[in-house]
Amino acid sequence: MPHSSGDGSHGGGRGGEHGSSGSSGTRISKSRFSGSRRYVTYHNGEPHYFYASKNFDPKFDPKRLLVGIFYIPFLIFIFLSFKSVIPIVPKNYNHNIVITDDADVIADEWELRESLDRFMDKTGVTPSVVTVYDDMLEGKTIEEYTFDRYQREFDDEMHWLIVYSKPKVYTSTGVVDCKWNEMKGDDTDPILKERETHKFNNYLQSLLDDDNRNVGTSIAQSFDYITNNISSFPNISALAMPLFMLGFILFHAYFMLGLNELKYRKAVPAPEEGIDDADDGVYGEYEIKSKINDIASAKNEKMCPYCGGYFSSNLTKCPHCNAMTSDEYQ
Repeated sequence: MPHSSGDGSHGGGRGGEHGSSGSSGTRISKSRFSGSRRYVTYHNGEPHYFYASKNFDPKFDPKRLLVGIFYIPFLIFIFLSFKSVIPIVPKNYNHNIVITDDADVIADEWELRESLDRFMDKTGVTPSVVTVYDDMLEGKTIEEYTFDRYQREFDDEMHWLIVYSKPKVYTSTGVVDCKWNEMKGDDTDPILKERETHKFNNYLQSLLDDDNRNVGTSIAQSFDYITNNISSFPNISALAMPLFMLGFILFHAYFMLGLNELKYRKAVPAPEEGIDDADDGVYGEYEIKSKINDIASAKNEKMCPYCGGYFSSNLTKCPHCNAMTSDEYQ
């Protein structure tokens, strides 16, 4: 709905830890901790070791992405917040400038149209000017008439309408009590911010207070003034809150959706430190198991591939971490 941000009159008065934890409680660290197991991943052929708690599962479950539904309302709110402060100008609307001088107060319509064209070229907002006699207001206030006239003239929210009204017959005192009002569409708010419209209203009122100036020229100069002073950049302070909220939501979602654990999805158990686990920098799973067998068989022991502890070959469960072992590690 179009709305007004000011009006006025003249003649008769004025208006005036080094590690991380997954969302499932899994602890991951570069350093060994109580109850941890050692794992290895490879990047460009280089092994990268880390320790994880017993409930660590390197497989990523796509169902965790369903948690993202929780963030949709917050993202919609953030998007609307950005839209309200960033001057995004719609293109698919009527750009025709309306100048209707029913009160015969515009001496140079071409001068006014040039000023309105310059304003529209810079801002994307289409300005229009209508002048009427008081008896054409249909018994309405100047603001009510401007609102109705806006809806009659335009079917979008990207126009800025100025309506000027004056009496058709002067009073006996010779004082001309003239009024004016402006009405702008909702989609103009990111561009015509309160500060800009306030400056325009004050400047136009100061020019209209000079009875020696032509009304059309005063309106044209007011649009020239706002065109030269308006900025197309968004208000930085207004952007601070949606930017903070977006950063917080993305940070929170990164961990809640398990995206921070994707780099571990190809991890495999690795022997503890002190066991040679590389040949020219790379060992596959088979080579790691062979290395474990060579060391443990000499002591009639086997090594747990999960926690790295040694125990008797006769046992099928690691006494250190309770993990079940198979004969292939004996």
